[in-house]
Amino acid sequence: MTNSRSCFILGLPAAGKTSYLSALAYSLQQGKVETKLHWNKYSGNQQYLANLSTTWAAAEPVLRTSIANQQNCLSLCLNDQDNNVYNVMFPDLSGETFQKQYTDREIEASLAKSITDCEGILLFINPQQIVEPTLISELPLRPRQLAAEEENIAERNPTQDDPTEVQLVSLLQDVMYLRSGNICSLIIIISAWDTVKEYETIPEEFVSKRLPFLWQFIKTNESIFSTSFYGVSAQGGSYETPEQSELLISQHMKKPVERILVVNFHGEESHDITLPLWEAVNQVSER
Repeated sequence: MTNSRSCFILGLPAAGKTSYLSALAYSLQQGKVETKLHWNKYSGNQQYLANLSTTWAAAEPVLRTSIANQQNCLSLCLNDQDNNVYNVMFPDLSGETFQKQYTDREIEASLAKSITDCEGILLFINPQQIVEPTLISELPLRPRQLAAEEENIAERNPTQDDPTEVQLVSLLQDVMYLRSGNICSLIIIISAWDTVKEYETIPEEFVSKRLPFLWQFIKTNESIFSTSFYGVSAQGGSYETPEQSELLISQHMKKPVERILVVNFHGEESHDITLPLWEAVNQVSER
């Protein structure tokens, strides 16, 4: 049985979206570690995905997706362990696209349609890129009136200065509006999980502590969002130096896919990076 499914990938710049896709592309074609989804046949923009897979295997940094080279629609023909076939379509969009949506309060018609039609959404959050809220009491004291001749006053930049959770809640509010309240499978992925796993074990607890406004918004709208939380280390570690890349490769020479770490909402670990995607397109929750 073939099912057409669409998944929308959402996230701010450097949230880990393309890193996830590169590890996914590699995982789908390897056979040493069992995964929930497998490549059934090649379709769509396979060269783009093949390049991502090669980059991942070499433990090289993935170039961030810019507006100029973003992929409006990638297509994967996949099958699961029960031989169900899924034609999964999703975009690989620049994080700047979503920040522009946040600041301009506008969205392209094609983008809006993708959100409206999708079965599930993967929302990526990089724990190293979180902008925390600032209390008024924490702001530096300033004189009541600034001198008229005072120069070089920096203008506020919403994309850099607004808290991450405020921007994400705004984007999810857009999703709710576009879908007219229709239920949506929302999979929140905390990327670069290797950087927080020493003091975090449950992805949802991380969100509730570090992004409480986002967590409260999701809990308040459980009738709209069927939500699960995952921690994902798509790279398996840092690629900042050639030595770090070589170490990662040498540690997982026999089974490179075991560089990948996936932690589900129960805190259970695996190497199956297809799990969040499978859950998103099936609208299921195992909680």
